[in-house]
Amino acid sequence: LRVAGDIEALHQNFHIIRKELQQLVSYKDHFVPFDTQVYSNVTESSHTSSHFDTKMKKPSWSSIYLYHQGLRRSETCNKYFPQTTLLIESKCPHRMAGKCGLGSVYFSKLDPNIKVMEHCGPTNVRWRCHIPLVVPNAKRFHKRGWESRSHLRVGRPDVNEQIVEWEEGVPILFDDSFLHSALHVRTTADKGADESRIVLIIDFWHPSLSEADRTALGVLYPP
Repeated sequence: LRVAGDIEALHQNFHIIRKELQQLVSYKDHFVPFDTQVYSNVTESSHTSSHFDTKMKKPSWSSIYLYHQGLRRSETCNKYFPQTTLLIESKCPHRMAGKCGLGSVYFSKLDPNIKVMEHCGPTNVRWRCHIPLVVPNAKRFHKRGWESRSHLRVGRPDVNEQIVEWEEGVPILFDDSFLHSALHVRTTADKGADESRIVLIIDFWHPSLSEADRTALGVLYPP
């Protein structure tokens, strides 16, 4: 994969990214919630969901964008994440951000007992990468064995579904045009029950696209 070098650079330097993130959130929370219609509250016992009152602020699924729909958010990049931005811009030549409006780079925070509802990305010209930065231990022992309560689910049930657990520093690469969802469940019995899961999300060109394809898509869907 042409994108392998990009992902390896993120993997090798994830501690730099995490340090900048922790320095920011330690004194002020800059995360902005997504629309409450795309995520829901879940009960620990059944993982059933219910939508929030739109006035609720927390818990939530929220983000800090470095690039949004291809456009660089320079103040955020330069003021809060200079090393992360330098890493992405110098070591990730196959990123879409800055080149096409279909690509973004952002921190995604999933608060405890939140499920991102099943959805599909808008296109299959990209592959999406998660770099897990903060992942509280979210397994518990169940009568059927260890059960994950914090994971990414990709594909349709009974067809091509895969469940992938986040592990700090270990990249996850997938085609987000496939149906997918995310879950992060905590209980009062868990150590750090109020801890959120945070990943860096970066969009890469689909490896089958030629340079001409990429250029054309950048013209059709500019940042």
